Amino acid sequence: MNVKVRLFAGLKDLVGGPEVFVELGENATLGDLELELGRRYPRLEPLLPSLAFAVEDEYRIRDYVLHDGHEVALIPPISGGTHV
Repeated sequence: MNVKVRLFAGLKDLVGGPEVFVELGENATLGDLELELGRRYPRLEPLLPSLAFAVEDEYRIRDYVLHDGHEVALIPPISGGTHV
């Protein structure tokens, strides 16, 4: 199966663009995708555990099973703001 991975902020600089396409085996999970991305993009690998994954605009856990054509967004942690 093929999935489209969208990247935001500095993540797209680490992989060379705002999206990549990844081919995975049947019944692959987000965890499998995470492993494949870490293998393909070693600079991205240390950041993967801190990222949120959204499939078709809904946050999902790593054991979520993907399907052909799914769009997965990698969302970096959000920081900032001030204490009042």
